[in-house]
Amino acid sequence: MTVEDEFLDAWVDVEEALPWLPAAPYFVAEEQHGSLLEALTGSGLSVLEIDLADVRREGDLQAALGRALAKPDEYDDNWDALRDLLRERGASTPWAIAMVFSSAPAFLRADVHGFVRAVSVLQNLSLELSDIDEPYGQLELFYVGEWPSAQ
Repeated sequence: MTVEDEFLDAWVDVEEALPWLPAAPYFVAEEQHGSLLEALTGSGLSVLEIDLADVRREGDLQAALGRALAKPDEYDDNWDALRDLLRERGASTPWAIAMVFSSAPAFLRADVHGFVRAVSVLQNLSLELSDIDEPYGQLELFYVGEWPSAQ
């Protein structure tokens, strides 16, 4: 069995496991936080919860991601270092991670541009790392908070 076959066999279909989610990127209402964590914990994904209550800029988020991933000292707190770290860790055995960003609106309120850019960069990184031709892992991203209704 190839790495690609093993990767596909271990893939977690998030939208099947959590049919109440909106389309990706996943913005989850605060009242669904507990249900989200419960469903993810039983899904086969490793859950990393990252509290954004004190994040005020992209650099703060990058540092929080580094702490959550227990990055070695030689990696800087930037998007390229995060990509390199995740690629290195998935080079031999693909991983499956769900990052749950709690208190996400605090970062949004502090730095709209930084928040939107971070969501975009992380979403693109998620797609890049799960490319079936060279899979490093499955990265699913969830932003928890009180979000305005999109009615």
